[in-house]
Amino acid sequence: MATAFATTHNLKLSFTTWVCPEWTIPAIVDGMQTYGYEGVELRAGKGHLHGIEIDSSAEYLSDARKQFDAANLAVSCIATSYSFGSPDIVERQKTINLTKKALQLADTLGAPYVRIFGGDIPNGLEATGVVDYVAEAIGECTDFAEKEKLRSMLLLETHGAFSHTKYVNEVTSQVYSPKLGVLWDVLHPLRVLESVEDTYDAICDHVRHVHVHDCDFNDDRTKLVPCDPGAGFVPLGEVIDVLKSGNFRGYLSVEVLQKETDPDEALPMWSKYLRSLITPEKKD
Repeated sequence: MATAFATTHNLKLSFTTWVCPEWTIPAIVDGMQTYGYEGVELRAGKGHLHGIEIDSSAEYLSDARKQFDAANLAVSCIATSYSFGSPDIVERQKTINLTKKALQLADTLGAPYVRIFGGDIPNGLEATGVVDYVAEAIGECTDFAEKEKLRSMLLLETHGAFSHTKYVNEVTSQVYSPKLGVLWDVLHPLRVLESVEDTYDAICDHVRHVHVHDCDFNDDRTKLVPCDPGAGFVPLGEVIDVLKSGNFRGYLSVEVLQKETDPDEALPMWSKYLRSLITPEKKD
């Protein structure tokens, strides 16, 4: 039986299927209803058991969409690992072609977004030139989305070299398309010493979707270790405050990457924690 969760704000909850890679679509729908999530972000290209891939049959995709629609739930995003940072023009063209297919996939499922990466700056190359050809490649994809009148759009994630919002903003200024936005992964800009406030100020006009997770350091502070919400250094309360102040109306998508994660433990824990930040209990 589904549990009722009140929504009195503009922020909605989602989770990526990294949390539950072995869940089928019926299991995902049940988990969303049980644990209070309005959307799910489907990770493509990793063999997750939901089975949604760019080469899935039209019949399978139609059936999948019907299951989400019947439950009044949303596919919040199609998450790909497509990256445009390669200096090899042939490799970039392959990525462009795959990204176009991902946009069509998202459109078929009614998903508003496709997640992409800018990539890293290859050794020995000038950052300016790399950002230019990344923007050019992404621009070809957004042109396709506009020409085909697709409802879905691309989101460039703050990840890799593009954890630096100056690189993200250079791409959005060059592409300048309604079919390009930003996915704010709240962890990665912190890793390059950007504050939450500075990051959001830089990209707020383009943020459409948000990844939330928490991390701490290992004992010698040389590696990041995923942890439960509120136990690490990611200031999630501050993230939610700036989103609420900016009247953000999208999804907070829980991304938990530990292989040993039990979704039936992680998803209710994250839902409860995020809702406590979004709508704090009033004190007498």
